[in-house]
Amino acid sequence: MLEELKENIDQLSEKDAKTWLYLTLLRLDQLTEIDLPKEEIIEEIQNIVKTIENKPLPRTDYSIIHIAGSESIAGSLKVGLERNHKVIGFWEMFDIGPLWDPAARQEWLQDHINIFDESIEEEFNRKFKQATEELNKIPPHIPVVLWTADNAHEQIFHRYILHHLRNSENDVVLINATKVYHQLSFSNQFEPTFTSDIMPEMLKDIFEKERNNPLSSNARNQLSDEWLQLKEAKSLLRIWKNGEIQEVPEDYIDQELLHCAKRVQKDFAENEFVKAARIIGEMHGQLEGRFNTAFLEYRLRTLVYQGYFTLKGIPKSMRHYSVMVKNKEEENA
Repeated sequence: MLEELKENIDQLSEKDAKTWLYLTLLRLDQLTEIDLPKEEIIEEIQNIVKTIENKPLPRTDYSIIHIAGSESIAGSLKVGLERNHKVIGFWEMFDIGPLWDPAARQEWLQDHINIFDESIEEEFNRKFKQATEELNKIPPHIPVVLWTADNAHEQIFHRYILHHLRNSENDVVLINATKVYHQLSFSNQFEPTFTSDIMPEMLKDIFEKERNNPLSSNARNQLSDEWLQLKEAKSLLRIWKNGEIQEVPEDYIDQELLHCAKRVQKDFAENEFVKAARIIGEMHGQLEGRFNTAFLEYRLRTLVYQGYFTLKGIPKSMRHYSVMVKNKEEENA
């Protein structure tokens, strides 16, 4: 089997090889960043291997274009959908940071979010620009499928895309993966917050159910106008609550994060430092993924700077430092 897989990999183009490698590493990174079920990660990686084994031929013609709000979602769609479907994935986090000005947004992300070193910032901008160029080149006769789910980022993202496509002639199908997942009764206990939470083969079923329901002109215009309203707001944090996008203060989850850190610290010996990644993983699970880990790390780091924690290490990423909650005597010193 390994020899056949090696032969198939040798036959891949450089672009396809990079795509599958990135997707596999992305899944492994998800496993280490947060406590996702290992069975789901392993199954998705096995799907990638199966796809490579099938020796897919490169395509230049597409019957449908899918637009996804993250590269993780795009990767799942590429695995789950047919080969004549093109997927455009954007790398963004529209739930955090300023939206009113691209330069202000880039500066805020660079100053506050820890994933941005010089090389990643360049890659971030390059990939967003590349995805936008692909968006602009969509032929007018090809239908577009825009994916969203019940979280602030994807809800804002699909409004942004619809504003970008406001003058296009393409039919646009908007699929809320969270809602359709429940309509298809895949599981009564699992609550997918993000499209990327759903297995690729299930995304295919969701697409088949919704593919023939394009948005009306009025619905497209309304969502496009809502992007303009969101863009003018001066908030730095947005959440999805009660079926709508809500602006909240930047320190909205700080107290919950502090209480979570105290609970995690109780699992350790007295005066023991706790890895930032452990606290963030616990908090991410507690909040059911409603906030991305990059933002949680930023708020934990902010609480460190505000004097709520003693710091050990250099906070250049959540894996590089540990914290310990200060006691009352230290806080009053």
